[in-house]
Amino acid sequence: MPELPILCLDFDGVIHSYERGWQGGEIYGTVTPGFWDWLFKAAKHFRIVIYSSRSKTPEGIAAMRAWLDDQGPDEPLPVEFSAEKPPAFLTIDDRALTFNGNWAMYDPEELRAFKPWMME
Repeated sequence: MPELPILCLDFDGVIHSYERGWQGGEIYGTVTPGFWDWLFKAAKHFRIVIYSSRSKTPEGIAAMRAWLDDQGPDEPLPVEFSAEKPPAFLTIDDRALTFNGNWAMYDPEELRAFKPWMME
């Protein structure tokens, strides 16, 4: 059976609701609506890897894992965590743009005004 492509997920603002922004590392929010159903469907097509700025320390990974286990259903979660950005087929992140080969599309002043979905 061929290996599934990696789908990389950011944590804060994608899985974790993160409506108050960074709070000293505390994971305080809830799971974004629809995540659990989506996760189990996506896991049939992708290897789900969570990579976040929290991933730079083992404690950060442990905190994300514990929070997900606490929030999640009573079944094993089809996710893994990475301390490095994985070679993903696709990434889902609340603070990212798809580069289309044209730098003129990314006006620095417009980029500076960017707001993620939970801060609009």
